[in-house]
Amino acid sequence: MLFSDTIYFYFFELKLMNTPTLYDLANDKDIISFSGTDASTFLQGQTTCDVLRLDHSDSLLGALCNPKGRVIALFYLFKLEKTYYMVLSSDMSSAVIKRLKMFVFRSDVNIEDVSNDYKVLGVNQPLPEATSVLLTPLAYIKFQPDDELALLIVPTNRYATSKNDPSISINSNAKDWQVLLINACIPEITDNTSELFIPQMLNLDILDGISFQKGCYTGQEVVARMHYKGSVKRRLVGFHSEQNHTSGENIHYVDDTNSIGTILSSVSTNDDGSTGLVVLKTSYIKSNKLQLNDKNQLTIQTPAYDLGE
Repeated sequence: MLFSDTIYFYFFELKLMNTPTLYDLANDKDIISFSGTDASTFLQGQTTCDVLRLDHSDSLLGALCNPKGRVIALFYLFKLEKTYYMVLSSDMSSAVIKRLKMFVFRSDVNIEDVSNDYKVLGVNQPLPEATSVLLTPLAYIKFQPDDELALLIVPTNRYATSKNDPSISINSNAKDWQVLLINACIPEITDNTSELFIPQMLNLDILDGISFQKGCYTGQEVVARMHYKGSVKRRLVGFHSEQNHTSGENIHYVDDTNSIGTILSSVSTNDDGSTGLVVLKTSYIKSNKLQLNDKNQLTIQTPAYDLGE
């Protein structure tokens, strides 16, 4: 091989190493817009996060709850100009739009599904400057300050002209992205798990998804009572299992008829087992392995962030 060929392959391999993988979440995420003069106060009265503190360079994790404090949907909120944008699971967007429109009354709020206008991409490493310039994301939503796992919001037309650029690698396998969320212990609510959990059970108080200083919102009384007067009896942790599990499935400890937890999410692994997230009774979290009544065994993995228990 000629020296010039060696140099060419060296730089080709170096370029591949520096090519970020972007996860195409078009089938998993929708975006709802909220515009109008009353949009901010409307969202403030419906969600767990402090919408009024959101600026154009920030994003917020939040939950929409029912009157009993159970989480209907989780979302990430960002703002462009005077319009708010809510990123959430695709199978929850229609239900959320329908529910929120019931509470608009005479408020000046316009709620629309704008998913076709934007592309939601996942990323788990810093974007090279050239890629960032190419995509020019409207929002960069990090899940945790000290982790690179994030969502990028890119105009659909911009993505269409950029996706074939050799500096971008697209992964359309939803399972790969799901595994990244599971490893980071980041909760997602789908139709199977909607209205099953109080926000603290999903670690939203730890992940800065609840404001305890803001005013009233739907479900606030229950959420605040757990924070100020009680203790969280269940928390979100990771698990590995030799068997498959499904979202919303209750699990039982051996010889115990009472449920000790509920599966939030699960994906199959190459060894015919599964990995996922489970909302588990806190008394069982420190157990390395749990023997279930179906003779299945769960290996528990606590998140990198501190549960504070």
